[in-house]
Amino acid sequence: MAEKPVWKASLRPNSLTPDNPNDCIAVVKSDTKTNDDLAGRIVSERSEFRKETILSILTIRDKLVKNYIEEGASFRDGLVQISPRISGVWESAMAQFDPAIHRRTVDVTLTQDMRNALDAIAVSVIDRNATATTNAITLVTNSLSGEADGTIPIGEDIIIDGDKIKIQDEKDEEQGVFIIDAEGKEHKVTRKLIDNKAKRLIARIPSDFPEGEAKIVIKTKYAGSGTALKTVRSIPYNMILKAVK
Repeated sequence: MAEKPVWKASLRPNSLTPDNPNDCIAVVKSDTKTNDDLAGRIVSERSEFRKETILSILTIRDKLVKNYIEEGASFRDGLVQISPRISGVWESAMAQFDPAIHRRTVDVTLTQDMRNALDAIAVSVIDRNATATTNAITLVTNSLSGEADGTIPIGEDIIIDGDKIKIQDEKDEEQGVFIIDAEGKEHKVTRKLIDNKAKRLIARIPSDFPEGEAKIVIKTKYAGSGTALKTVRSIPYNMILKAVK
């Protein structure tokens, strides 16, 4: 019998319920796989195709799926269905599309096979010391959609929840919220933070940030209770995000 899959998770204080100091949220310990990893895994399954050939096919597949969505079609594979959606309120039947109000997005719905797979996964909590001193980003929310779906809106705000993530001194060039693009270039958030607290930051993504893969790192000397560290501490978010317009 195949070994049951397990998600390893750490418990962190729930920053959304400040009135309850005891409740927690689980953060799954994970890394991000790419088409390159997938091609390598297929080769390891004794495929007769070379890894480069498989990677090329996967890249073409991504392009064609994106084309379907651009054409307004939904796409379904064995794991998910991706459906186009326009969010936002239209004032009347005569109103026009307004990018300041409306947003082009997609809904991702799990197939029955994927739901069955999730039901079969065990969860192992590897860190239960949720009251210990931690510095972590636990959630990043798209302020336009109100969803923590892995997208961040270029030129708009994101809500960053975590623990001890406050920027001790926004005027310090070394400290702040940094967005890293697919090329590894850091883009510091230069606009004054709308919210700058130990458990929540609200930061605006630079308008010139390129579309595509993005990572978030907070750099701060904040140590809690009004104290400051001598050196900057980097707090990365453990998920790869997607910057969208």
